[in-house]
Amino acid sequence: MHKIATEADVATALAEPLAVVYKHSPICPTSGIAYEEIRSLRRMQHDVPFYLIDVVHSRPLSRYIAERVGVVHASPQAIILRAGVPAWHGSHFDLRADTMAEKLEALKRST
Repeated sequence: MHKIATEADVATALAEPLAVVYKHSPICPTSGIAYEEIRSLRRMQHDVPFYLIDVVHSRPLSRYIAERVGVVHASPQAIILRAGVPAWHGSHFDLRADTMAEKLEALKRST
């Protein structure tokens, strides 16, 4: 998983044809559960790049992502980007590997 630490990292994620951005809080139990779902998703979707941002240590950058993609910040949160545009997003207990895998597969078929 690529860590987002700079605005250049955000630009890289936005430039991907298909990517997942995961906003994670290392101090939130719900984020721990969501992180395991993201890990499962990565095992199913190894051809899709995943980007992780620590929202506690990189709060301004996390807000920057929200502004750039137009998705209100939440944590934990996953945003599936297609050519830099949000194709799906969810937070908290919406972050299920099977649901996100279905969305990614549908996006791959429609390209």
